[in-house]
Amino acid sequence: MAERAAPSWSLKSFLDSLTLELDKVQETLAVKAVNRRLTYTVKDLSLELQLFPEFDGEELRFTTARPGETGAARINFELGSITDRQIRETTREPITRDDVAIELVEGIDPRTRASLEKIGVSSVKDLEQMEKHNIDIEKVSDSPIDYRKLAQMIQRTRRRRLAPHVRSASLTTHEGETVVAIEGENLVTAKPGPGFPRAFLNGEEVPVRTASDTTLRIGVDESRLAPGANALQVALDPYAVLRMNLRP
Repeated sequence: MAERAAPSWSLKSFLDSLTLELDKVQETLAVKAVNRRLTYTVKDLSLELQLFPEFDGEELRFTTARPGETGAARINFELGSITDRQIRETTREPITRDDVAIELVEGIDPRTRASLEKIGVSSVKDLEQMEKHNIDIEKVSDSPIDYRKLAQMIQRTRRRRLAPHVRSASLTTHEGETVVAIEGENLVTAKPGPGFPRAFLNGEEVPVRTASDTTLRIGVDESRLAPGANALQVALDPYAVLRMNLRP
């Protein structure tokens, strides 16, 4: 049986994979350093590859030499040392509870996730930082990215991780207006989307006066309240709706 030829690969894909693995090691050391000082230094590392180059006029690819094969070219990589101080100075903070790791975003395809990780985006906050600096991620990544679809997947994942919780709801007066005051946690996420939150009382839309992570104030007309139960629905975002009955 003929031996299968070794798969070829590009230098860019190899370096992308190598730097991604090194980034993961550095982040792991940074997390460890939160509780324990590093007592060692990663020394210089030398890597030598024996390869057969192939150039088709547009792309340069390599095939790894098998044991016993001769005539292969040699490529050397020298990786420098890094100390615990350098790790603290150059590594970002570990992912916090209010952030979402890219690998946990529901529905994201492996190619898009890998493309984001290669350019240093490992969490939603990383992505927001790039957007803040007006960086066109599609141009610096090797995969087309549907930003609208990605934003929807991020919002859905965030909402499932941070489900809304209502502690109390009551009719009260605020700045001369009767309002429904709702207190709780995770009522409004960082980016609920345009037009949210929205509230409906007995099927008619009513204004949301203030909205935050812990408080909602919804304006109501007392003359429209029924003597019995009144159905209040609050769409916090496309993925979370509060439903409750109010009794005046």
